[in-house]
Amino acid sequence: MTGATTYTIEYFPVDALAWLSRALLSLAGVEYKNIFPDWPADKEKTPFGRLPVLTEIDPDGSKFVLAESRAVELYLAKKFGFLPKDSKQEAIAIQYHFQILDVCETFVFHVYHYKNEASRDKYLDRIKIFIQRHEPILAKSKSGYYCGDSLTLPDICLYYLYKTVTSCEDQSLNLFASEQTPAISKLAAMVVENPGIKRAFL
Repeated sequence: MTGATTYTIEYFPVDALAWLSRALLSLAGVEYKNIFPDWPADKEKTPFGRLPVLTEIDPDGSKFVLAESRAVELYLAKKFGFLPKDSKQEAIAIQYHFQILDVCETFVFHVYHYKNEASRDKYLDRIKIFIQRHEPILAKSKSGYYCGDSLTLPDICLYYLYKTVTSCEDQSLNLFASEQTPAISKLAAMVVENPGIKRAFL
């Protein structure tokens, strides 16, 4: 057998739910191709009528197809070493990851969907609690990372949340002031230094 395993990410031509998967592939240094489907015409061609979809083809031609963004993220993170090897530490990393995604979701729902006081209050409540809990966790880390002394999935996810919130048009939603969240801001600065991160953005 010759050649290398190839990867495709099928999603719309935006970052959104596919960004973390693209980032993991970019950080792992593997080649991948973005496929932008003709939607909704291609909907029935996907496993569950939803995007993103990861397709992995091995040199022998065998194909592995996985849908659902969180499933794809966890699979790629584990495959390429962006989760701790210890099972308990892995569970803790996934716990952080899901908490960050929860804040991302409330932000997106408010900014792009509901756009009302209720959705705004829900987001602000969620991010305030998140900062109260996660800033001390990162402040205690000697490396500045969530887990151990290297980049893992929650670090990458936090960077995406940080970038999304700090660059939003309505800055009243941005609670990541560097003087109030120094550990979170430091981690975001550490992550963005990796060249693979920039390659993940469309």
